[in-house]
Amino acid sequence: MVRKMLSLAVMAAVLATGAAGAQEKAKKLYRWVDKDGKIQYSDALPPEAVDQARTEINSSSGMATGSVERALTPEERAAKEAQDAALATASKEAERVRQTEEAMIASFQNEDELKRSFKIRTELLQQTLDAIEAGIGSQRASLASLLADASEAELAGNPVNPKQAGSIRELHTEMAKQQQMLVLKQGELVDLDKELVRLVERFREMKGEASGAAPTAAPAPAPADQAPPAG
Repeated sequence: MVRKMLSLAVMAAVLATGAAGAQEKAKKLYRWVDKDGKIQYSDALPPEAVDQARTEINSSSGMATGSVERALTPEERAAKEAQDAALATASKEAERVRQTEEAMIASFQNEDELKRSFKIRTELLQQTLDAIEAGIGSQRASLASLLADASEAELAGNPVNPKQAGSIRELHTEMAKQQQMLVLKQGELVDLDKELVRLVERFREMKGEASGAAPTAAPAPAPADQAPPAG
């Protein structure tokens, strides 16, 4: 009976020691910088430090065990959410483009068909550019004629006709729009060339993947002075 009581006492002591050790191990210190720029250490965070960036340190070993970033302000949080949303949208768009490109590539039997398709698109876009440039040229000629008439009227001491002045302003505005459209379409033409290069590379990759491993290189021919093995 005495031995049993001693055993229970020993077990209780071991459990108490283990619990104390666990509590000691669980203790941690906090390191943060206060509003005055001073480094502070404590085993408890004051209310003003809860939202501050801090490092958690094991009180026994003195080693850092983790860190907590500073809490974001409402403005920073809104900006981060907007950035995350923009990244998610961009990722979805990139995936959509990838799937579209793969579907487009799969519709062509060979590389020549792909290039012919882009050649047609390029020619149509070039026709649009030519039409815009022709329209700008016509507008420029009309504007020059209207400005010449207005100059003659002013030289003769007569006021410029209001209708004529309105036409000059309208032509100026329309020419500016057409110039912007011209720049836009020229950019599309450059992008189309880049897209073709990218799709040709992707076409070769996909066809290579579909046909399995890339073919091995043929063995190098034997030197001319080396006699072939006897049959």
